[in-house]
Amino acid sequence: MPQHSRLSVLLTELKRRRVFRVAAVYGGVAFVLVQIIDGTFEVMGIPAWVSRLAIILLALGFPLAVGLAWVFDITPEGIVRTDRVSTDSGRKGKAESGSGKPLTSNRALIVIAVLAVAFGVWSRFGGDGSVTVPLALSLKQATFSESIEGYPAFSPDGVQLAYSRVVGRVRQIFTQDLASGAVTQMTAGDSDNLQPAWSPDGETILFVRSHQQGVMIEPGDVFGVYQEGDIWTIDLATGVESKLIDNAFNPDYSPNGQRIAFDASWTGPHRIWATDHLGRNPQQLSFDSSELVSQSRPRWSPDGSLITYQNMEWTKFDIKVITLATNKTTWVTNDGFQDLNPIWSADGTGIFFSSYRSGGLNVWRMPMTRDGSPAGEARQVTSGAGQDVELALTHSGDRLAFSALRQNADLWRIPVDPETGRTAGQPQQVVTTTREDSRGAWSPDGRWIAFNSDRTGDMNIWIHDLVDNATRQITTGAGGDFQPNWSPDGDRLVFFSSRAGNADVWVVDITAGDMRQLTRHASIDINPAYSPDGRFIAFQSDREGRREVWLINADGTGRRRLTEVGVTGHFLRWAQDGAGVIFKVQGTDKPELYEVGLNGGPAAPYAQVAGGSHFSFNPDFAAIMDVSGHKMLWLTPLPSGRPLQVFQFDETGIRIDYPVWSPDGRWILFDRFEPQGGDIWLMGIFE
Repeated sequence: MPQHSRLSVLLTELKRRRVFRVAAVYGGVAFVLVQIIDGTFEVMGIPAWVSRLAIILLALGFPLAVGLAWVFDITPEGIVRTDRVSTDSGRKGKAESGSGKPLTSNRALIVIAVLAVAFGVWSRFGGDGSVTVPLALSLKQATFSESIEGYPAFSPDGVQLAYSRVVGRVRQIFTQDLASGAVTQMTAGDSDNLQPAWSPDGETILFVRSHQQGVMIEPGDVFGVYQEGDIWTIDLATGVESKLIDNAFNPDYSPNGQRIAFDASWTGPHRIWATDHLGRNPQQLSFDSSELVSQSRPRWSPDGSLITYQNMEWTKFDIKVITLATNKTTWVTNDGFQDLNPIWSADGTGIFFSSYRSGGLNVWRMPMTRDGSPAGEARQVTSGAGQDVELALTHSGDRLAFSALRQNADLWRIPVDPETGRTAGQPQQVVTTTREDSRGAWSPDGRWIAFNSDRTGDMNIWIHDLVDNATRQITTGAGGDFQPNWSPDGDRLVFFSSRAGNADVWVVDITAGDMRQLTRHASIDINPAYSPDGRFIAFQSDREGRREVWLINADGTGRRRLTEVGVTGHFLRWAQDGAGVIFKVQGTDKPELYEVGLNGGPAAPYAQVAGGSHFSFNPDFAAIMDVSGHKMLWLTPLPSGRPLQVFQFDETGIRIDYPVWSPDGRWILFDRFEPQGGDIWLMGIFE
């Protein structure tokens, strides 16, 4: 038979046996499945080996599908061998299997369904009995108000959501029926109300109420700890409100409703505490030898044996777990990424948390063992722009709620009269992006501004040229570089960073980019500043348990402690003659600055200011610019003038932080932090 005739017969036979059709359908379906796997498996946290295995199986299935198409065909009577199908186009013919009983299409579909379920179960349990991360099944917006909404909490039955919403100048607690969308305002008045937590019996809601009227309470740092608030309870049947626990935050009921966990600064820094459900018999649950460590936002495990919480070592945010029976503490995360807001999965085999580890602030899940230890690598659950924070989960584990915030920090400046320090115009943008640009410092000649920014995903040091408006990155890499300060010659920047595992003092050459670590200790060494002659660097350290002022030579040698009074605040400033260091004293009734000499010894009072945590001198040291409540700039004439209000933004939610006087005395540089919106979203979870 001629070769072309054989080819023609083969093509006819392939067409008759529907091989081309099967190949085309299989290829199209496989292509779509590969796109779905590639686009969603990583986002949903499915391990990479499952994705690879699925693609390999799809590839191996192609020749199998083509072979089966050659041998079998689907007829109205079922699946039969193709060579038994009549080729008579005018007759449908009754097909039979070799056994005389057709394998019906329904049975084939059942087999396919069973295989699909088997593969799903196998991939779900990873082939080795280990549970993989949850799969996001749906995502929808739950709140739509133009006001900022946050701190979601599910009712025990999962049909209602409690949250806070900005109303006027403060926040109030609302509840929303998730089925109908009906919203009810639960609190009113001039106090700020936030952080609701539903009781397991569904009868009461805990929440935090501010001490001050008409002002929203703010954390010391973004996502940090709160002050000046109490835990209250509201009876949902009667609406009666009662104060339950003084000076406490982030309440959470135990699973049986008999205890309440929260964070409070009753003995110094914020620690995790618990009382009974009536607010009695307080017990401290978490401890740390350093006063620079704060612990907040406790959440009970489903069986009540563990508590996870947010651990903050200044700018280093991590997740930890307490085993209540033994007081054992375990690190869940301990790295260079900011990890926030931990909550347990419904079955206790994982912890959801917010993290910057993907470049944006999204939800991740860490698999956990039953004893509270990490059991694998964290997997990403949400993605995209915004900040996915303040997590909550239904008791059944089928839905995750979170606040999707839009907020960022920019660098602004406001002109001031160099003689009086009073404002001389409106504030202006200096460095503005959609990311965090923060903690600016003027170069000695006033041309450059150094700052920290996370615009590349990692928090690094950058400089901005005010003459040609150019911005240049100085440091690279993960770990978090913060708060640069210039050397007097303008050649170097000193800053603190956790890139070596904990917060230490580093220095970088502006031109070459060479970095050098100056302190190497398990302590937290922060807020460094060069002396006016460049010979020394002062910084704050907790290496002896309490934060004090320390001094090193500019090359990192000659370390010595200068104070023994306890210091606080974000800045150290050198005296004009370089003979002393000025700082804020910890724990005084009024914000007060002290000065200590380079040989140590008793510290002497220097000035009373409005805030003290963020302060800067004008060029001739005749005045101090300061900020209080993250809202108001204050001017304090020296040596003993009274603080005067200088400036604040009209918008309620805008924060002002880190004010710094320019070398010519004509500008105040500061952080402008603005919440730009926030809604609550719901995500369906398969666990």
